[in-house]
Amino acid sequence: MDETGRHEGTVLAVLADGGEAPPVAVLGGSTAWWDSDGTVSERAAGVKGACSCGWRASQTHPVVWADVPATEGEDARTGPFADWEYHVTTVEGVVPRDVEQMLDALHARITELSRTQPVTALRAVARLQDAAPALAVDAVRAAREAMVTWEAVGAGLGCSRQSAHERFARHMTD
Repeated sequence: MDETGRHEGTVLAVLADGGEAPPVAVLGGSTAWWDSDGTVSERAAGVKGACSCGWRASQTHPVVWADVPATEGEDARTGPFADWEYHVTTVEGVVPRDVEQMLDALHARITELSRTQPVTALRAVARLQDAAPALAVDAVRAAREAMVTWEAVGAGLGCSRQSAHERFARHMTD
C-alpha cells in the first residue's frame, strides 16, 4: 500500500507455464512486464493485474509488444488495470450509488418523521440499531472469507485494525 493506505496496482508478466516472471537480475531486479521480452529473460506469454497487498488477478491478458497501453488496458474496460480497479473497489469499499441513495433517502425520511411522528421515528431508529450489528458481522465475515485483511476491514468500518479484530474476531471461523 502507498503512504495514504491505498492499494498500489501493477501489471505482472506471466510466463508460458502460467507462473509469474521473476525479477530480471541484469536489469537491477526489474519486475516491469516489458523487461520480460525474451532478450535477457524468459519471454512473457501474457500479463495480469496485481496489487501491493498480494492479490493477483485470475485472468491473463495478451501481450501486445508494440503497444504498452493496449497491453496494460489502462483506458479499457478489460485488461490488467481493469482487473486491479475491480479489486481495489472491492477491498477499499466504494459504496455503490444505489446504496448511497437509499441511505440518504432513509436519513431524510427519519428526519421528516422526527418532526411529525417522533415516536415512529424512534421505532425506525431502534430497528436500524437492531439490524446494524448483524449486518456488520455478515459483512466482516464475507470480507474475511474473501481474504480481506483486518487492516482493510478496519478501514472500511472507519476504525483501526485492532479495533475491528477485537470487535469481530469472535464471530469468525478463521
